[in-house]
Amino acid sequence: MSENKPVKLLLEYDIPDEVQETYYRFVTGEFVPQVNRIGLELAEVWETVYGDYPRRLIVFVAPDQEACQEAVGSDKFQRLERKLLRFVKNYSKRIVPYRGQFQF
Repeated sequence: MSENKPVKLLLEYDIPDEVQETYYRFVTGEFVPQVNRIGLELAEVWETVYGDYPRRLIVFVAPDQEACQEAVGSDKFQRLERKLLRFVKNYSKRIVPYRGQFQF
């Protein structure tokens, strides 16, 4: 029997300047609310302003690895992710054990 420990879903990417406004409307109006509805809770949003790192880091929290995998594998998440990819570049997605501090 596996332990039910929370995990984080980390989404990292860059946002091209030419789609900033459209990206923002999509993420705030559709992506985040829909991802919340499938069981991933928005925990953090980070913006990198200096250095050679992805410009945006969005962190969602799931109650455990199984719930996160189920949410990420769902048709709804897949559809939302495909739409997000229209607005971003250098996209990566990782599931990591939950720690109470900044994680990248």
